[in-house]
Amino acid sequence: MPKLRHFVAILFACLVISPLMSAQRIVSQISGNYDTFGMDLNPVTNKIYVTSEIEHNLVVIDGNTNQIVANVPIGHGGMWPTVDSVHNKIYVPNATDNTVTVVDGATLATRTVSVGSAPRMAGVNPVTNKIYVANADDNSVTVIDGNTLLPTTVAVGEGPLAVAVNSTTNKIYIGNQRFNGPSSVTVIDGATNTTTTVNLPFAAYFYSGRNSLVVNEATNQIYALWAVGVYGIDGATNQVYLAAQWFSRCVNYMVLNPVTNHIYAADCGYVDDIDLSSLQMNQIGTVAENDFISLDTVKNRIYTLDTFSYLFTAIDLNSNTQTVIQTGVDTEDDIVTNSNTNTTYFGAFFGADSGTEVVAGATPMQFVSLTPCRVLDTRGAGGPLQGGSTTIVPVNSHLCNIPASATAFSLNVTLVPAGGPVGYLTIWPTDQLQPTVSTMNSPDGRIKANAAIVGAGTLNNVSIYVSNTTNVLLDIDGYFVPTGTPSALAFYPMTPCRVIDTRGGDGDLGGPYLSGGHTRSFPVTESSCIPPAANAQGYSFNFTAVPHGGPMSYLTVWPQGQTMPVVSTLNNYTATTVANAAIVPSGQQGGISVYPSADTDLVVDINGYFAPPQTGGLSLYGMEPCRVLDTRQGNGAFQGLLRVAVLDADCRMPFAAQAYVFNATVVPQAPLGYLTLWPDGQQQPEASTLNATDGSITSNMAIVPTGAGYIDAYASALTQLILDVSSYFAP
Repeated sequence: MPKLRHFVAILFACLVISPLMSAQRIVSQISGNYDTFGMDLNPVTNKIYVTSEIEHNLVVIDGNTNQIVANVPIGHGGMWPTVDSVHNKIYVPNATDNTVTVVDGATLATRTVSVGSAPRMAGVNPVTNKIYVANADDNSVTVIDGNTLLPTTVAVGEGPLAVAVNSTTNKIYIGNQRFNGPSSVTVIDGATNTTTTVNLPFAAYFYSGRNSLVVNEATNQIYALWAVGVYGIDGATNQVYLAAQWFSRCVNYMVLNPVTNHIYAADCGYVDDIDLSSLQMNQIGTVAENDFISLDTVKNRIYTLDTFSYLFTAIDLNSNTQTVIQTGVDTEDDIVTNSNTNTTYFGAFFGADSGTEVVAGATPMQFVSLTPCRVLDTRGAGGPLQGGSTTIVPVNSHLCNIPASATAFSLNVTLVPAGGPVGYLTIWPTDQLQPTVSTMNSPDGRIKANAAIVGAGTLNNVSIYVSNTTNVLLDIDGYFVPTGTPSALAFYPMTPCRVIDTRGGDGDLGGPYLSGGHTRSFPVTESSCIPPAANAQGYSFNFTAVPHGGPMSYLTVWPQGQTMPVVSTLNNYTATTVANAAIVPSGQQGGISVYPSADTDLVVDINGYFAPPQTGGLSLYGMEPCRVLDTRQGNGAFQGLLRVAVLDADCRMPFAAQAYVFNATVVPQAPLGYLTLWPDGQQQPEASTLNATDGSITSNMAIVPTGAGYIDAYASALTQLILDVSSYFAP
């Protein structure tokens, strides 16, 4: 008997994933042709401030939209900006003009204060509202009264470059770097402006700005970066001690976590972890040629940049796991992290352009299954959705037991055109911008369904846009919540495997064909596809209806042993081979039940299952839809085997991804029997991803495990192939 290959008549459908389901991923490239020098942020207002050496301005980025909202003129030679979040002021030393530009964060109005020669770095005491500016060339610090902006000059050591403030003790520490002898730290009493000099045994690396001299206010200890280690200074006695000695000699940046009392430093391909309580040091993580480092104190993660290989690395210090992202850009200068939003910003070159790259923090999600439940049916009161309009749907307003903690929904979207074609339907989280993708299409006006995972918007609402007037049905079969939520399930991917085929001989998972109007249950766990100890509580299936004499209005699937729900899984009014993906909870003895409205054969392939978290379990991470492959723009149509390098695509996928969620689209040159996708390095499975036996453009969703960032594709006939990735599963 010939192998069945699936056919899906959804034209260029896309799985829409909400940015609220953010993964550790590049979410934005903020281009403005500004050469980034330094940056700082205000976590209260969620504004990011970037100095531009070329434009001589301060670029203001709104962290809520990741858009540039203003370019504020500053002086020449703008250095590292310093934010006072208490008073919402930004201070920018201008090394060429010998000034400091003071920016009002609310109005963006500016004032200029004259300071000493070559100001490099400023520090703020928000309690006293005093600003301290290190003037590198005249061995002085300018103290600015934040209320009046009147300056006072204080003499310090040779080559002042770094500033650290202890607002609790009202002491200010100035790092003085001597290039022909030992460096020193000048301690300024904030109440009297009197000074004390603390000599260091060797030259310190204070040129790295705010990262080379840090204070832990809770312990009243000060830490200075030097050639092969860190010096500690006791704030009570000013005594100097060796806090740590590096494994190498190329440390330029360090960061202090005052909550855990650890210092982390970028160290020539490693990250050094210094426990300041015990003064013990270990190497964690492996990051080639890392220079810059930042910290998320809330999630206890550190982020580093490899400026040579264009890599961004996130290290979770709670789990000791590491995620590496190919940035695809030349990383430059500064890096900062907003712990409130778990978002990191760093300077970058985008080809001939320059600006800021934005990395969203990792928020892994796991699944909670539901008996399929109808959320929306516009065929009743209210009528169809009007073409060219957007409708807001409150997903949790229906009696489907959807909690407010849901971050995403697993939906089945059914399009019932109102007498004509529907160009496209798009569904996305309410209060976010409409994405430039479609969830499904019906250019010939046929009824069709498509699965979609959609992020939860404000009040758990989703928005639906239809290009033409149509009825829409929304059925939910589960939802995602943050990892760690009780009863949430991890995902266990599988190479596609055939579980049910009613076209074969009679049996529990075989023939005969399904009789219209009758329910049949299948003991799924009898399949050799399901690992014996899987404890699966939900299945990721691909259902294919093969006509058995005529059209079928709908087919419904639900957990065995429960009452048949008022939902549909797929529709086949045109009596063609139709497939659709669905997540189905497991029922009695792990089984599922199926009801067809008319006679049909049924083929079911599995690509993964959901079960309680344990070793090997994965979480879902969302991302902006990204095109991994388009053979129309490359080597052209192919037939036979094609190896696809997913990580080599410009989608900035993390190396930790173990399975991709694709939207696969074929553009056949002639009738295409089947297309199969599977993990690279394994044998081609006896399953298919989609079919286009009538030669039409056909799409289907596919969850495909990866072999070291590669997948394999096999086409039985000449076709173009388009692969869009919309999310991925990772630890």
